[in-house]
Amino acid sequence: MKKISILLLAFGLLVSSCEKALDIQSEVALDANSPLSSDDIDKLLIGAYSSVMKPNDYGFFNIMAPEILAQENLQPIKFQWIQVKYLYEHTTPPGDILLTYLYKDFYKGISRANTILKVPTSSNAQKGKARYVRALSYLRLYDLYEGVPLVDETYDSKPIKASSPKEVLNFIINDLKFAKDNIEPFNVNDPKALLKPTKEAAMALLARVYRMNGDIQNAGLEAEALIKSGKFAISDNPKDLDAETILKFKGNRAEENGSWGWILSYDASTWNCFAASQSLLNLLGTNDTRKVLFDFAEAPDTDGFVFSNKYSKSDDSDLLISRIPEMYLISAEAGNANRLTELQTKRHSTLSLDNERRLELSFEWVRWSDLKLKGEKYKLPFPQGAVDANELLGQ
Repeated sequence: MKKISILLLAFGLLVSSCEKALDIQSEVALDANSPLSSDDIDKLLIGAYSSVMKPNDYGFFNIMAPEILAQENLQPIKFQWIQVKYLYEHTTPPGDILLTYLYKDFYKGISRANTILKVPTSSNAQKGKARYVRALSYLRLYDLYEGVPLVDETYDSKPIKASSPKEVLNFIINDLKFAKDNIEPFNVNDPKALLKPTKEAAMALLARVYRMNGDIQNAGLEAEALIKSGKFAISDNPKDLDAETILKFKGNRAEENGSWGWILSYDASTWNCFAASQSLLNLLGTNDTRKVLFDFAEAPDTDGFVFSNKYSKSDDSDLLISRIPEMYLISAEAGNANRLTELQTKRHSTLSLDNERRLELSFEWVRWSDLKLKGEKYKLPFPQGAVDANELLGQ
């Protein structure tokens, strides 16, 4: 896999390290007192988005880890790496090398966001986008570890305790509320509007995190506001994902920053490869329009396995963050039963709300958080190296 270039280096910025306290990779930082142009800050934001898309050379496992932990949507074909098998079987040891990547490299996006927040010339809209990136990065960490150290723009690189899971969720919520209030609204006339954080993207992620935090009432309010905005609609054809997308980050083949689509295809059958599980496929009724998201016709040539085709197989899969169907499901859970009916009418489906979530949002990295809400207790251990570097982490 090609190493992603670090955009910030192009500006001759300073490199600093927080490894002693957090065991995170060196962040590319700048003098917080240096005024930068708005265009330069926007370029720094692109670097922050890149760190969410591809935290490291094997960032696809950072992205896929929650889905692998959830197990039920995946049928393993081959575990080339024992570390991936550990994830699937919930047996990851503290000394596991992939575990180290899963922990430290999401802090890259947090570090880059914090750098932007310290720049005196950053506008509130730019700060909102940085705080969106920070919130999303912490959400990834929460999915895997729940309580983690909270590092904001005032962090002094000293050892730091992990915050409680509730504190992490509340931190994420506060970031997203700021983002919602300060980022520009989604422009339906801009074909690239779904490729960058917007007010509506912050609302969508806020709805998800409110739900995870047990606040289904506020989750429903955010979801309903997005539905009633009229800016997004459930597609007649589920393959038309862009029409439903509130936010995604664009994959790039040159950077090979979207390889989860490949791992979810038969092309990876000699490496680390996952097909769709039979229990997931069993949720598809005879006329369910979501059948087009699975390669049933290819099964005779893929050893009988059926694979998802929601993503590109060419190392350039877009990273789906939020889609409007999730908002219909959240609103339905909040008591607006007609929203479930509306989605099911489009999909030609009659599943339970939980099974609709499982099928509709399959391979979108949310099933693990759903299982947590249903009582799943497993969480990854902190990497041994991180505990050794930060004596407060294990307290």
